[in-house]
Amino acid sequence: MLTPASFNSCAKMGPDAPPSVVRRWPDAPSSVLRLALSLVSIIFASCASGQTALAQAQPGQAPVQQAAPARGQALAVVAAIESATVSAIERAEHSVVAIARVGRGRAPATQLDQLHVDPFRLGNPFPLQDRPDSPDFIPTLFGSGIVISQDGYIVTCGHVLDDPREHDYYVWLDKQSYAARAVGMPAKVLASDPFSDLAVLKVDASNLQPAVFSQQELRKGQFVIALGNPQAIARDGQASASWGIVSNLKRIAPTDPAAGDSGKVTIHHFGTLIQTDAKLNLGMSGGALIDMRGEVVGLTTALATTTGYEQSAGFAIATDAMFLRVIETLKEGKLPEFGFLGIQPDDLRTYETSRGLRGARVSVVIPGLPGEQAGLRTDDVIYQVDDTPVTDRSDLFRELSQAAAGTQVRLFVHRFRPGRNDPDELQLPARLSKKPLNTRWPGYAVNAPTKWRGMLVDYATAIASDWSRNGLGGSRRTPFKLAILSVDPDTPAWSSGLRPGYGLVSVQGTELENPDDFYRLVGDSALASLPVELTIVRPNGRPETVEVAP
Repeated sequence: MLTPASFNSCAKMGPDAPPSVVRRWPDAPSSVLRLALSLVSIIFASCASGQTALAQAQPGQAPVQQAAPARGQALAVVAAIESATVSAIERAEHSVVAIARVGRGRAPATQLDQLHVDPFRLGNPFPLQDRPDSPDFIPTLFGSGIVISQDGYIVTCGHVLDDPREHDYYVWLDKQSYAARAVGMPAKVLASDPFSDLAVLKVDASNLQPAVFSQQELRKGQFVIALGNPQAIARDGQASASWGIVSNLKRIAPTDPAAGDSGKVTIHHFGTLIQTDAKLNLGMSGGALIDMRGEVVGLTTALATTTGYEQSAGFAIATDAMFLRVIETLKEGKLPEFGFLGIQPDDLRTYETSRGLRGARVSVVIPGLPGEQAGLRTDDVIYQVDDTPVTDRSDLFRELSQAAAGTQVRLFVHRFRPGRNDPDELQLPARLSKKPLNTRWPGYAVNAPTKWRGMLVDYATAIASDWSRNGLGGSRRTPFKLAILSVDPDTPAWSSGLRPGYGLVSVQGTELENPDDFYRLVGDSALASLPVELTIVRPNGRPETVEVAP
């Protein structure tokens, strides 16, 4: 699992990496921040000193000289803050790139070499400014990204890339001939996840400067700086900067009010975002939000601009444990998984919250899913997940989704009984399944799961089918945790009668807990040339044993 430290260690790889790549400069900026806190008091003291001097001065005296030392101190503090801001930008700006998204067919990659040697369009239909790898190219679709490794891994927002099957991507970092040639080429998308709105690209480069991710707790009121490519004006890879403060934490992403709950298609619609008053125009999505140490605290996103909200409200995806977990998976070219409990929660009623009750009420428990297996009942109130308090259903959705599928969590529950005023206090362990996703654009991964004899298997909860949502195992005579995701025609699995949506209970009599169990068991070399026995459950709830030929 990647940690902030493991990202930072990437900067140590390679003999040519400058020492400044990994230094954290903790001392000077922290002292500057301490000075900044006293700035207002010094300025007020300066004004008060000046007024006192004016009041006490005799005719012909020059009271201004008595106020000068205090004003000088104030100016020194301002200069120190300015210096810290400049230094923070210098430490981080070489890790922020500009990304151009080009529809396939506008400027085919196969013609780029010809364009390099034909600047006057002699026999070439594309002018110089239409070359996607030219600094003069003005893209209509653009964004930003952050370098996370020396060898060219870059993280950005998933919506910046849209569908990698339909676009090419060009990355720029610094307006230098070598750097531009090194990274000003089509970037390979490894994976893009629509639920977290994160994606990872790879460019053919070395000795890039990876960003340093902060390990400090972020607080409201902290100074932050946004670096990115607003309105494509930094398309040459020299990031533009704006600054502000952290306005709030765990903000809910804006949605179209007309869409209701159907518009909540990412985890950020349940309250994960950093809010800042730093200006974030279109093109800032995928940029860096840094602290005064020059360390990244968030991945900026221009959500407010795209949804019609006031542009002074900027948002960033926090670089927290979930962010690092998702990025690690995306770097491997795989899609991340998110936890799912299998219940329908509701917010508490007004009279309940007025009495001080907090949490999310369980309105539906779906048979056969982790919530039922953990012992949850209708009308239970979940008020905490592990160490995190839950005040409403958005909190519950967020905390469960941030955990990976297969994670065991502790649910703290109030259970009310008839005739009793005080609820029972319960702690219920639950092992999460995989969240089904209904997103606006498809996920993408270069390393898709390997098919076994023509079939793909996943968590049953990840398959969007009515019968699985209404309860796995039909009448619950045979509960199951996995299901068949797809089956190719004219394969051994298809010939055995297996079809997408069938539940999967066991392999050779061994019960299955997760997809890794399935692929481990069927991958046994001793079974490579033998029929394999699977216990399945059809949509009508009827269990059955089938053999899949080699």
